[in-house]
Amino acid sequence: MVEIVAKVHSIDGLDHPIPTVGMVSYLIEEGPRDYTLIDTCFTCSIPTFESYLSNAGIDIKDINRIVLTHLHPDHIEAANEVKRKTGAKIYSHWIESTYLSHELQYNGPPDKDAFEHVLKLMGTSIDKVTKKFGNINIGPIVTNELLKDGDMIANTLQVIHTPGHTPGHISLYDRERRILIGGDVLFNSILNTDGLFVPPSAVTKDWETSIVSARRLLNLKVEKLLLAHQSTPILENAQRMIEKAVSVAITDKNAIAK
Repeated sequence: MVEIVAKVHSIDGLDHPIPTVGMVSYLIEEGPRDYTLIDTCFTCSIPTFESYLSNAGIDIKDINRIVLTHLHPDHIEAANEVKRKTGAKIYSHWIESTYLSHELQYNGPPDKDAFEHVLKLMGTSIDKVTKKFGNINIGPIVTNELLKDGDMIANTLQVIHTPGHTPGHISLYDRERRILIGGDVLFNSILNTDGLFVPPSAVTKDWETSIVSARRLLNLKVEKLLLAHQSTPILENAQRMIEKAVSVAITDKNAIAK
């Protein structure tokens, strides 16, 4: 766990079924003994997470808010267990909450066949993943605080609705410091692809909408971009890199349309 900017810690090294993807959660210090966790890991990584906290002198019970950027398993699988350990409230976009609670079944990608294909390309298999992560059948998650675009969390993070990857995907913006914690709104140098890019359609519910959401970020004048799947955090020139990612995505979309 590293304090990448003041009071913002990245929690790296969390296990992911696809090794080259990795997973980064973020811990925001809101005040004395008051933290916000953005996205959880898989339950099998909780001991690693707790070790990071202990080494930093942070009590896990000082986490008062768990913010889920979206419903994909690598972001939420441990949410109920982390809530049990901390007593924290769970926050999510109101659209996403309906799927998290299992009131509606989510039918978006990635589907089982696509997931198994990616695992094979990355040199692993569904059997190896199941042995470590279980069958990844997640029970209902109750959202305690429903979010919408423009809401503030703990007076520091503004909710930016960035749909596309999933219907209720959110990013979180620290306007004062121009830091965006983006979840999966963009990927950075993973899946054997260099640079910043819009998540591929194989893992995205509505790819065209995800491009629109990425383009919306340009209005924020982001200086630092922190993503869930990244080789390194982008601590400068984020605006220029987002512009390039959007331009490439639009070009690809137009090429497919032709």
